Amino acid sequence: METTSNTTNTLQSELFLELNEEHKSGDTHNIRSVRSTFKFKCQPNKPCPKELSIDEDGDIVVQRSPLAKGIIIEHINRTSLNMVGMQVWRSALLMGDFILENRDIFTNDQIVLELGSGVGLTGIVAAMYCKEIIFTDINNKDILSMIEKNINLNQDLIVSRTTVLPLNFNEPELLSDVLCEKLKNIHIIIAADVIYDNYITEQFVNTLKKLMTISPRKTAYIGMEKRYVFSSVDLEVCAPCYEYFSDLLSQNNNWCQVQQLDCNFSQYFQYNKAKELVIFKLTANHST
Repeated sequence: METTSNTTNTLQSELFLELNEEHKSGDTHNIRSVRSTFKFKCQPNKPCPKELSIDEDGDIVVQRSPLAKGIIIEHINRTSLNMVGMQVWRSALLMGDFILENRDIFTNDQIVLELGSGVGLTGIVAAMYCKEIIFTDINNKDILSMIEKNINLNQDLIVSRTTVLPLNFNEPELLSDVLCEKLKNIHIIIAADVIYDNYITEQFVNTLKKLMTISPRKTAYIGMEKRYVFSSVDLEVCAPCYEYFSDLLSQNNNWCQVQQLDCNFSQYFQYNKAKELVIFKLTANHST
């Protein structure tokens, strides 16, 4: 994250600065909403969504296009810290790459739960292939309505059923009846860039623990970016949010197995895939 030079109380994603002007529309200096197109490539052996058709003999025909597809996302150019979910951050695209690379995980029989959906980019990628995606974020009408809007903007790509529900990390016990019912059929949980504040991180881990101990056995994939700062206490450069998250997981390893995945997989989206971008895989030890 970086602080904008002309508004000291707001933050702007470095990803927005990386986007070419052709990917942006609207007033890009407006603190309200803009639209960006996040293009991604389709590999020959992994066709893009909705590129499968049936010929007159009943055989599947793959329509391969050399052109990149694009996900249109409405988001906010810059926000205060407590509304950073209304921006797009690089680990959302890393998770998008991960989903596109691992289509054997994100299959058309899977119901996927996304935590901290923000503007919904990562969930929309999963919605191109899975049976159903459940988008969740804090109970804020602006955030939830923006997710709905972005789902509607990308109906030409989406094949999943989609549901948008409120879920506050600091109130994991207040799960909606709808979500409680859907959790009975969820095996996969995803999240991207929800690790940026220690208090929120602690509440996120508590929420994740509650969700992952519910049957059936679940696996979570968490994308984040190591953001380095200089510590005046230790007199060295460190990644405090990453380290705090790692420490919490190591202290609570009785409920899940933790693995940091190799991110040296194909890049489909256009962004700076920095080495600081990482994905954690958490597999529940048991469920109730």
